[in-house]
Amino acid sequence: MKKSIMVIFIILVFASILPISEGTPANRAFEITSLTINFDKTDATFIVNYDLGKIPKMYILLFGSKNIEPKIRNIFSNFDYDIVKMNQDKTILNVKNISRLEKGFYLHDSRRLGASINTIIVYTTDSLRPTEYSNKYLFTWDNVIGNESLLIRFLKYDLDISWAQNAKILKADDDKTIRVFTDENSVEIVLDKDKDKALLKISDGRTYDLQVREDKGKLYIYSTSQYSTPDIYYRS
Repeated sequence: MKKSIMVIFIILVFASILPISEGTPANRAFEITSLTINFDKTDATFIVNYDLGKIPKMYILLFGSKNIEPKIRNIFSNFDYDIVKMNQDKTILNVKNISRLEKGFYLHDSRRLGASINTIIVYTTDSLRPTEYSNKYLFTWDNVIGNESLLIRFLKYDLDISWAQNAKILKADDDKTIRVFTDENSVEIVLDKDKDKALLKISDGRTYDLQVREDKGKLYIYSTSQYSTPDIYYRS
């Protein structure tokens, strides 16, 4: 009995030290590994798979999932849903009015998520095979100048950086750093020495890992995560 009480006490202590939080990609305790979307007419079922880490998972097993629900609300604040199931491994949501019927097709317009997700898997009723969305193409390293560039669209719409629309864009002489900045805010994207990765750093403290692929002398930048649901259309 005493040993059981001691184990519970240790779990509580560690859980208080390592709370379920979003944080930065480097130290995030609550990481969504995949989101599966099963479209059904205007509604859909979301299966949200996540990795809490060993200590928070044990805490959830013992005391329930009430600490997860605020994170789910934050991530899916742009959706109307009911929680069907929630545990230490996944949450299932019944999402309402996610699509509209138009000329014989159901259409879903992309919606921004409150956190990055590694992989989104989409099932539609007109196809037997799912479509997987990961490693999204963002922009070309050589073509970033201009306030309508793909880089600015990524910062503005995917990362919710509204000030980027009117920011200045500069590239360092060594061609390894891109800066997007105003008087108050900045974004810096730095290539690593092997030019196969890049780190995006925002002045508010957020950081994001990016992937770099070279083709015919040009560097193409990809996201390692999804920041919004994809545009989807399928037959009724």
